Amino acid sequence: MKKRYLVFALLLALTLTGCGRQTAAPTTQTTPAPQKESSAETAADRNPTAAELGRKEQEDLVFMIEGLEETVTADLHIGQGYSIYIPDEGWRLETDTEDGVPKETWESILNDDVELTVLHLGERTLEQAQDWVRAEEDDYQLVEDKQGGLGGTDTEELEMLEVRFHPSGNGMYAVLYKCPMEAIEGFGTRLSVMADTFQVME
Repeated sequence: MKKRYLVFALLLALTLTGCGRQTAAPTTQTTPAPQKESSAETAADRNPTAAELGRKEQEDLVFMIEGLEETVTADLHIGQGYSIYIPDEGWRLETDTEDGVPKETWESILNDDVELTVLHLGERTLEQAQDWVRAEEDDYQLVEDKQGGLGGTDTEELEMLEVRFHPSGNGMYAVLYKCPMEAIEGFGTRLSVMADTFQVME
């Protein structure tokens, strides 16, 4: 009798032990699909093309030098927020920053006193831009014209300076050009025509 109870108890214990075991449910891990990086270049990442600006990549500039017409081919330079035509020969470009103001300067390879500069004057008003230029070019006796530009001469160095201001949605730009007074008829005329081609991007 005791043997029968012992066998029964042993079977009961084995049954309960088996019931206590739980098999863990298999788990599955999903790896998110890698996102494709767009290789498309947005307009903010690059300068627009000449066609997007509605301008030609090259243009003929016409100068009247001592009563004679002179024509040169100029390439469209597209800067940050602006474009301008620069003759494809005879000028070298230098980039710099002056008191936190970025500038691009084209200097004549024939006369390093002849240059045209584009200044990025940021969020300055016309009056603030004029004050900045006057402080930087304090050797010149500058007078304001009817369009808000500045012009004058350095009587010691015998040089002339003209400044044109161009407000835009991207801030204020200034186009400066200078040359020796003895070269106004030639280089002064060329610089004026080049400055006329300056356009800001809206």
